[in-house]
Amino acid sequence: MPVTEFDFNTLKPYVTSSKDTILCEMAQKNQRKYYGSSSSMTSALSHFHYLLSAWRSIDTRNVSQGFPEKLRSFTRLLRAPTAMFVHYKEKEDVYAIDADKEFDSANILMNLGKSMEKLLTLPKEQFERYRRSSANKITPEEEEAIPESYHYTTMGKFLMRSQLDAYDPRLPGTGMYDLKTRAVISIRMDASNHENGIGYELKGRFGTWESYEREYFDMMRAAFLKYSLQVRVGRMDGIFVAYHNIERIFGFQYVSLPEMDQCLHGQTDTTLGDSEFKISLALWEKIMDKATAKFPKQSLRFHFETREAVNPFMYIFAQPVTNEQIHAIQTRNSAEIEALQKKLLGLETLESRVQEPGENQTTPSAEAESAETTESTADDEYDPNLLAMTLLTKNYVNGELVERPTGFSKKDTWTVDYEINELNPKQGNAILQMCKTRRRNVFEKGDEEDVNTQNDEFLQRLRNISEQGRVFRARENERDRRNGIVVYADPTSRD
Repeated sequence: MPVTEFDFNTLKPYVTSSKDTILCEMAQKNQRKYYGSSSSMTSALSHFHYLLSAWRSIDTRNVSQGFPEKLRSFTRLLRAPTAMFVHYKEKEDVYAIDADKEFDSANILMNLGKSMEKLLTLPKEQFERYRRSSANKITPEEEEAIPESYHYTTMGKFLMRSQLDAYDPRLPGTGMYDLKTRAVISIRMDASNHENGIGYELKGRFGTWESYEREYFDMMRAAFLKYSLQVRVGRMDGIFVAYHNIERIFGFQYVSLPEMDQCLHGQTDTTLGDSEFKISLALWEKIMDKATAKFPKQSLRFHFETREAVNPFMYIFAQPVTNEQIHAIQTRNSAEIEALQKKLLGLETLESRVQEPGENQTTPSAEAESAETTESTADDEYDPNLLAMTLLTKNYVNGELVERPTGFSKKDTWTVDYEINELNPKQGNAILQMCKTRRRNVFEKGDEEDVNTQNDEFLQRLRNISEQGRVFRARENERDRRNGIVVYADPTSRD
């Protein structure tokens, strides 16, 4: 269903960790000090993976020998510094972790993820009720009454929430798995101008272009780490991927956690990935304890960055922030995002459904003033309250010092020696500014997969392939029509 026909206003707004009252109450009840959702925690956990694995390269044995791409690193966007907010909840005396939305932007894939999830989980008759022109359109009240399904997982002082998409009794363990919608390379590389890449097709299993192999390879570098962490947080078995070019779905692929671990950790035995996950959370807990002890009962903004070196190390920065500062940073791009959303969807988005429950209303002038003050305070000025730290680790497998664990099994023991050092305020502020600059540069370039999206030659090649794909699809559509197959015309296409 084209995004212009799906009524997104009926959908429930996503509830962030800091707004989830049930999650907050569960944290207090289970005596957990920190809580968050899988989406708010995976970016930091990724940096712990880089540190503990000493920047292990991806394992490409799952792609053919003829595939020409030689890169074995994670993408620049994945390697970039990450940031988050930790909200202090005074009544419950707990801390909620939210993703930092400073560089958030809108694109059509955000909307498609929501509509395609409904497409893949609902009977056709029910799904059609989300069509804007439906005579029996679902109401926001009906949607609100549909319960969300979550798995809650505890580890140390953490309580983690994972939204559940799908279940199949044939799967081992809990039987749960995650749905992922994956746009083809022509869309991902130029999502803000997606209409130029809609014609791109997936025609074969192997090859540099128009192949499932290309899409799988890009997922290994750009998505599998995040996906595997989400699967672990949610105690799921794997992911179900739907490949598409916005206009049509080409096929599906189930990727289990062992298969993702093969790409990320070099082995299908999930013991290594499971152990790394637990060690990561234990180290993160030490860092959180140190920061909340230094700034008790305050909300904080964190930055994490693992640096590549002979002995990799992590920078961690924690700064006290007010609710007004958090709001200003989190809504910095909201007007731009809202304007683009209206353009993409071809409709007016209801103001009441954009704003999260309980969020303070701010007049445009006051919000602008608040954002200006926060940007100056948080990004430019010297912060005497900054807690800047470095984290260094050493890996020992069965008592022997190793660069990283390999061929790890349940018979083995992995221990980590760690060292957390504080930097002096002057040095910490200087490094934090460089960290923020690196993060800003990556997000502003938008080079999701180490491709310069300003490279006209590369984009033109993708557009040429997409144009050829349009011709190919037009022929296929005509053949289908002659054979009595219904062909649905997407009004966003140029056929």
